[in-house]
Amino acid sequence: MTVSSSAPSGTSPVRGVNILVPSSWYEFDIHPATRDASIREVVRERVQERPELADSRTALIRTLTRTADEAWQTGVLYFGALADLSDEAPLTASVTIAVLEADDRADGTADGDRPGGGAGGPGGAGGNLAALVAALKPVPAGRRPTDPWRRIKLVELPDAGSAARSEGIDDIELPDDDRTVRMVLMQTFVPFPGGDPRVAVISGATSQLALAEPMLELFDGITETFRFVYADDDPSAGSAERVS
Repeated sequence: MTVSSSAPSGTSPVRGVNILVPSSWYEFDIHPATRDASIREVVRERVQERPELADSRTALIRTLTRTADEAWQTGVLYFGALADLSDEAPLTASVTIAVLEADDRADGTADGDRPGGGAGGPGGAGGNLAALVAALKPVPAGRRPTDPWRRIKLVELPDAGSAARSEGIDDIELPDDDRTVRMVLMQTFVPFPGGDPRVAVISGATSQLALAEPMLELFDGITETFRFVYADDDPSAGSAERVS
């Protein structure tokens, strides 16, 4: 979502969240009732902008529909996707935002390891960053570059403050499926301000294991644009995904 706004004051309740992705990414409504029409429209607009994508129209729609369906099943508020199918090696990635309630699990495993962190993750820690970090478990690097690994750290987001982050290569459980897929995954856990016990989870995921570090840098840059939108913010400053 492309908006321009100064940092919110934080003196009123949070009414939404906002993030910026590169202009080459796709953003659309992922609700099953409107998803197909939304995807067809954004692909139509993109093909108008880049006629060379016309031959990839069907593949783009299929790819975006599959990833949007997976995101919807994890209960995310926001979904943005990169789908570059013009080369011999397609490049796909996604960024999602979910909001965890205070009573969600705090083990950093199972559903919380899925792209989007739908129902799991360290939500029970609320605004306690120490508890958030403690709930995340590092994994040492394996012998091969594509083996699973995970590093944990604290980060500062320009418009949202301190956050806990997990990043690396993980084996992710597919929604409603016994299979797993190995992906580059970054999850940033941002406590809500003002004593609100909820946590916003910004997840970036891609299957491009050979590009792990460059993709993590891309996800980091996108995550840095995250901000909370407050009830007294000027509505003309831009749109937001509602959280209540």
